[in-house]
Amino acid sequence: MKNMMQKIFVSLFLLNIVWIAGADEAALKNLDSSWKWTNRLVHETSPYLLLHAHNPVDWYPWSDEALERAKKENKLIFLSVGYSTCYWCHVMERRVFSNPEIAEMMNKDFINIKIDREERPDLDEIYMTATQLLTQRGGWPNSVFLTPDLKPFYAGTYFPPTDMPGRPGFPTILDAVHEAWVTREAEVIESANQISDTIEMATSRGFTALTAKPLNRSIITGALDYLRTAYSHAYGGFGNAPKFPSPANLELLLSEYERTPDAEVLKMVKHTLDMMAYGGMYDQIGGGFHRYSVDAKWLVPHFEKMLYDNAQLAKVYLRAYQLTQEPRYQRVAEEIFGFVFREMTAPEGGFYSALDAETDAEEGKYYVWTAHEIEGVLGKKEAKPFGDVYGVQKGPNFEGKNVLYVPEGTAAENTLVSVASAREKLLAARAKREYPLLDTKIIVNWNGLMIDALAYGYQVLGEERYLTAATKATHFILDTVRKPNGELWHTYTAGITKQDAYLDDYAFFVKGLLGLYRATGEEQWLKLAKALTDTMIQLFWDDKNGGFYYTRADAKHLIVRTKKPYDSAIPSGNAVAVENLVGLGMDYQNYAEKTLRTFAESMSQAPSSFMYALFALNQYLFLQEGLSSATVPLVTATTQVKSKEDEILNIELHLKIASGWHINANPVGQANLIPTTLAVDTDTFMDIIDVAYPNGRSARFEFSDESLNVYEGNLTIPLKLKLKPNAIPKTNAQVTLKLTYQPCNETECLLPRTLDIPLDLQ
Repeated sequence: MKNMMQKIFVSLFLLNIVWIAGADEAALKNLDSSWKWTNRLVHETSPYLLLHAHNPVDWYPWSDEALERAKKENKLIFLSVGYSTCYWCHVMERRVFSNPEIAEMMNKDFINIKIDREERPDLDEIYMTATQLLTQRGGWPNSVFLTPDLKPFYAGTYFPPTDMPGRPGFPTILDAVHEAWVTREAEVIESANQISDTIEMATSRGFTALTAKPLNRSIITGALDYLRTAYSHAYGGFGNAPKFPSPANLELLLSEYERTPDAEVLKMVKHTLDMMAYGGMYDQIGGGFHRYSVDAKWLVPHFEKMLYDNAQLAKVYLRAYQLTQEPRYQRVAEEIFGFVFREMTAPEGGFYSALDAETDAEEGKYYVWTAHEIEGVLGKKEAKPFGDVYGVQKGPNFEGKNVLYVPEGTAAENTLVSVASAREKLLAARAKREYPLLDTKIIVNWNGLMIDALAYGYQVLGEERYLTAATKATHFILDTVRKPNGELWHTYTAGITKQDAYLDDYAFFVKGLLGLYRATGEEQWLKLAKALTDTMIQLFWDDKNGGFYYTRADAKHLIVRTKKPYDSAIPSGNAVAVENLVGLGMDYQNYAEKTLRTFAESMSQAPSSFMYALFALNQYLFLQEGLSSATVPLVTATTQVKSKEDEILNIELHLKIASGWHINANPVGQANLIPTTLAVDTDTFMDIIDVAYPNGRSARFEFSDESLNVYEGNLTIPLKLKLKPNAIPKTNAQVTLKLTYQPCNETECLLPRTLDIPLDLQ
């Protein structure tokens, strides 16, 4: 394989051909404004593929027709993989694929196939793995040359239209690759076979439960040590530029904090969330996060906006709000949802996939401002305080313009309210600009993430519109993107459903259904979650080695059947499947355990690639420890004296209930279950005179046919204590509250427990 690559590189530099740069759109049209060229992509629905429909390249979609022609004519396949919000994909389309001379070369010697990676993530994973193996890096556009039997042997990412110092142009690449196939076909095939075998080992055969590590807390401890090492104390987040939000890292840290409150862990999460929310990666005018920051300070973003990022981050900010009750985290989550409702929601109820980073071939043009533009919208009087808050007065920070950010961070939080009117005016002015390309694909797995986030938003904030939106999107998937036999499709665009669903689609959509069930207690969502999980197991489960394959067994034209255990910008489907299986009860625990065992060794060795699996492992261990012993604190409590009135103390009791568990409300609604109650020792000098027990959530569980009222997550119970008549407290006397509760999960209730809670009277 190495020798083959070296020979191709030698050929590249010997040829040294220079070609004309790509044409603009006007050059691709006739005098009457009709298109000079139209290829097969004109019949596709993907916005990304349609961008290439009028290239002079004889593009095929991935299809039987293209693959059969490659075999019949014994031609190499040039496979180009990208997506609608990919900046360099657009550059290559304009400069390379719109060039008639380059297109002539491509059409003569290759079968040219264009793929939207979001429609075909299975192919994207296989051939991106090939690129990473061959070049030690990856990215999009992904440019891969395949033998007629679909095996890769040469690859790269963006290729320029002409040779550059140290970097061959695309025509040079085409010539060298074609020459290698014509003169050394057997050697090319041997190299391609070796690469394909390595891909299979890296994505499937390399994982087996037979060599697994034990499932214990040492794996979690190792991951936490890694995060502490990678954490940026200066700017939050993990690693250096470019800086990605990495919500799975934050989910793991939050779950660990819920298990064992650790101020250092919470500080890491809060600092990261604050730096992201006040930086330029966050859209300070319209809400929602851009894809990532090109610098370490979260200041200058790559401007594309993805549904999956905003779904995951909305939930993380909500979790932070629930744990800390700090209003800024609620604000950010609400603004994310506001952006999604305004710009990413289809009339049918589903959620669109992405917004492009560029307009008029200029990245960020829609989002950035000059001081003059801001003053033109707001006037001098209003522009000055706005500029102070959002960093405009500090000068341009992006190509002579301003990416808005909040340099004072949390110190400016209260000031943001005073410029709310200015933000609204600028948002209205921005809406008049040319809008970035909106990718209107409705992708099932990404929709599952947003459904889950919205359901959680309703659960935490009680906002009915969040539940309404989550429910509408769910019904859209069930009614429109589900087959008559109950299986799912992967995408829906312009009235057309495409591609059999992948593991992610089932796992993420079930996650959304379980989120709805937890938020509402409605049994229909739990039943649907179980039914789709059963289908997922039937279609994707690996009986031999454990874990879930990414594709169905009957998927066509795949050189390997991968398992895709690693996180990418979204969590691994295997990891989310484990999270769901743990939450679905004992009937599914065997699948969860086997999946975790399959990947445990890799999770331990490379925690950065398995953060959501580690989060799921934490939930699994939490459940197992809670069932096996009383050593794990299923409920933790703190108290706060709110006020003193004569001999009466107004107290707030704050409870944290472990994820996956609940305690019975008071009243619980069923006689044989123990409600949560509060008392004090009989010999203490104070009495409880009033307790305002919350109503709790109505829910049904496997162990009961009746609806129950339960408490879960974070809970506040107000109560009043009064000094007993004639009582004289001793010096340093303490009051201890006694909380009696019965912990339960989805399948059973444990014996009642009593927690002693010292009351700080200072």
